[in-house]
Amino acid sequence: MKLRGIVAKLWLAMLLLVVVVLGLSALIQSGALENIYYEQQATRLLDEGERLAGVIGSEQDPSLAAQQVGLLASLMNASVMVVDTRGLIEHWQAMGMMGMIHQPGPSGPGAGQGFRGAGKGSPGRQNPAVPPGWRGTGGSGQGRTGAVSGSGFTDRGNPDGCSIPVSRGIVEVMPFSQQEMLQVLQGKSVVHQEHNQYFNTDVLVAGIPIRQDNRVTGALFIHAPLAPLAANLKALQQASLWALILGALAATLLSLLVSRTLSGPLVQMNRAARAMAAGDFSRRVPVRSRDEIGDLAESLNTLSGELQEKIDALHRLDATRREFVANVSHELRTPLTIVQGYTEAVIDGLARDENQRQQYLQNILEETLRLRRLVDDLLDLRRMEAGKVIIKSEPVSPSELVRRVGEKFAGLAAGKQVALETTAPENLPPVYGDADRLAQVLINLVDNALRVTPSGGRVEVAARLENGRVIMSVRDTGPGIPADELPLIWERFYKADRSRQRSAGSGLGLAIARQIIELHGGTIKVESEPGRGTAFMFALNTVSA
Repeated sequence: MKLRGIVAKLWLAMLLLVVVVLGLSALIQSGALENIYYEQQATRLLDEGERLAGVIGSEQDPSLAAQQVGLLASLMNASVMVVDTRGLIEHWQAMGMMGMIHQPGPSGPGAGQGFRGAGKGSPGRQNPAVPPGWRGTGGSGQGRTGAVSGSGFTDRGNPDGCSIPVSRGIVEVMPFSQQEMLQVLQGKSVVHQEHNQYFNTDVLVAGIPIRQDNRVTGALFIHAPLAPLAANLKALQQASLWALILGALAATLLSLLVSRTLSGPLVQMNRAARAMAAGDFSRRVPVRSRDEIGDLAESLNTLSGELQEKIDALHRLDATRREFVANVSHELRTPLTIVQGYTEAVIDGLARDENQRQQYLQNILEETLRLRRLVDDLLDLRRMEAGKVIIKSEPVSPSELVRRVGEKFAGLAAGKQVALETTAPENLPPVYGDADRLAQVLINLVDNALRVTPSGGRVEVAARLENGRVIMSVRDTGPGIPADELPLIWERFYKADRSRQRSAGSGLGLAIARQIIELHGGTIKVESEPGRGTAFMFALNTVSA
């Protein structure tokens, strides 16, 4: 696979698209999932906390309140703590382990005040429910109490208990500032997300005031770990990674399939173009689709076909040019040879008498006139093809045109014992054109007809109205023209009758006639059958049309 090829480019484009789309999608989904999860957890935490705060505020039995705290901590896998307005901890359930402060046990020297374990303990044993900085102490009674270092919070059941400053009490356990603590104790709910070093995890912390009879009697603090979100995000990231890998594989397969579909026709078109550059215009590209590639292939095939036609036309033109040069050389050589021969004879005095001398001079004049007509016809045809001949556009009477041409050839027809007939109704509408040029066409056609028609034959010159156009025709009863030669009679210097190669005609008459009719916006055609004569017909638009 070429790095600069369309296959590699398409593969890289698809791969980049998949990586970018899936990567951005994974990032957006992770962020959106985290935000949604945080909002849902915060709302749930506040709802559950407010519900529990309402229960605690209305509950008179501390043990029932402790059960509600433990139930909420268990259900939410959280740490739930209840403090009073002085900041003393009344209930605390940490991740399924509950510590409660309720009626004090026996006191005495060394007895710890401020926190009581929820069961029997042993001297010096650390309660796992107590965070760092809270240590257990020895004593006697039904339960072991734990003393807390510092001051600020006092067991409300024992006025002589130790107190703990806010900064070393709840603040060490719960990530609240003293200002937020005061906001909660003043009746405002607080919720935010932080990393708790004690639980060593990201937690969602909520502080909800406890009210009783529309006054704040304490505060409820909840630590909810966000570990499940991390697991979900990790699972989403793994799924996104697998989706990215599978997407890259799918992009590779798809790019190979699509690029093969695209590059296959392009490769074939490239080969066809190279073949055309080498002169082979026969190769074609198969068109298998109707999209832009198919249109390009079809256009290339059309171009190849048209180039082939143009090349063939150029070859035919070149062959025609060579034939034209050969024909002109032949047509010029014959009269020039005759002129040279008779001129040398006159100069050498080979004429026996004055009559023979005059005959030689007459032959020289006829061949000179023939050369003049040939040159004039060549120049006239060249000017017509170049568009330099100006055709007059004036009303011309077809009947008058047929009559004039008939009168011109009446003597020649009579001398050859050929019947010359003219048929043209007087009421024919006029046609637009050049009267002299149209007469030149009729004269050329009648002259050819009289040349090939044997004695006793007939030549008819006619004009009629057909489908709003005037049809003028010249028919003879000559030998006719073979079907395979009919398309060739319009070529320059072509003569169907090989026996007339030395006749007075230049071989340009029909080519000139066709040019004149086409310049008039008309059409000319020939119908012939060997042994039954030939008919030339041309159609012209009428003035009314």
